[in-house]
Amino acid sequence: MATFLFLVQLLFIGTLIVPAYTQSCDLLQNATASNFTVTVTPGTYHANTSYLVTISDNTNLTDSNNVTKYLLQAFSPQNLSVGVWNVADMDNCSSIDTAVLNATQKTANWTSPNSKVSSVEIRAYIIFTDKSVEFKTVMLNRESESITAQPVTNSTFNSVSMVQSSSFFIAVAQLPLLLVTSKLLS
Repeated sequence: MATFLFLVQLLFIGTLIVPAYTQSCDLLQNATASNFTVTVTPGTYHANTSYLVTISDNTNLTDSNNVTKYLLQAFSPQNLSVGVWNVADMDNCSSIDTAVLNATQKTANWTSPNSKVSSVEIRAYIIFTDKSVEFKTVMLNRESESITAQPVTNSTFNSVSMVQSSSFFIAVAQLPLLLVTSKLLS
C-alpha cells in the first residue's frame, strides 16, 4: 500500500510540475507582433560586450490585460541561443536561454558571446494576465549597421514547438507510472 501511495504522489507531482515549468514557453507560439519599443544599448554588435536591453510598453493596459512578465531571448543567424543574460530568473525554452523579468522590471543586461557572430536578434515578449503574448524583435548588426526592427520569422515558432515535443515525451514517460499504478489497484 505504501508503494501505491508513493507512485500516486509521483504521478501527481509530475503532472503538476511539467505544465508549470513550460507554461511561459508554450505561450510564445501564439505571440502576435506589437508596436512596443525595445531599445538595445550600444546599438551595434560587438563580441564580448555588455548590452542594456530596455522594454517600453507604452500601450494603454486595462485591468484585464496587465503585464505579468517579460521574456527576452538572443539568437545568432543560425537561430541558436547566444550570449548570457544577467538576470535573477532564467528559463529554458527548447534549449533557448530566456531571461524572465517580472512586471516591474523592464531592463536586463545581456553579454554578447566571445565569438565571431555577424549579427544577433534580440526577441522581447510581453505576457499578459489573459495569457496573450506580444513580441518585438531588434537586430544588432556588426559595426556601422544600425539597429533595425524586424518581424519574427517562423523559426521562433519552430524553436518553441520543441517544448511541445518535450512535453509529449514527458507525458509518454509518465504512462508507465500510470500503468504500474493501475496494476497495483487491481
